[in-house]
Amino acid sequence: MKRAKRRFLLIVMALSMMCMLTACGASVTPSVNFGFKIVDGASAYDESITSFEVGKKFYTCITVKLITDKKKPQDYNVVVEIPKTKEVEVKGMGGLEPTSNEWDEAEELTRLTFTMQGFREATDEKILFYGTPTDEGEAKMTVHIYDKDGNEINAGYSRTIFFEYTLQE
Repeated sequence: MKRAKRRFLLIVMALSMMCMLTACGASVTPSVNFGFKIVDGASAYDESITSFEVGKKFYTCITVKLITDKKKPQDYNVVVEIPKTKEVEVKGMGGLEPTSNEWDEAEELTRLTFTMQGFREATDEKILFYGTPTDEGEAKMTVHIYDKDGNEINAGYSRTIFFEYTLQE
């Protein structure tokens, strides 16, 4: 009887250890905010701007914070998709530098990929870029966040903006 109890306890302990080891993945709580401006230079990014003129530059600041339940930083891929904007410039803007900056001809969008770290004490990271819209219409700018295994950890964050040939004043 004692032997059966010991075996049962050992099995329970082994199962609980396995559960703890498989639960190593961090729980991530992302925070994503979009801000825009239409002039270069020292001015604030505004969350209420929704329209930009086709053929003229627009400036974007996306603030991302990846809070996890882990003390040790873990890498995440952050992918930003900018529709109807073929040439997007990130270099020298003062934010994170992308690991890739690609134009997707089929989708007619630019895809920027960044590596960010998430951890318990994470702070805001800024993704700064400017681009020039090439076509009129509605454009849904999206942010997707993936773990190291390529699994999307959120439903995607987005902001709809409009590109127009002439802005209404």
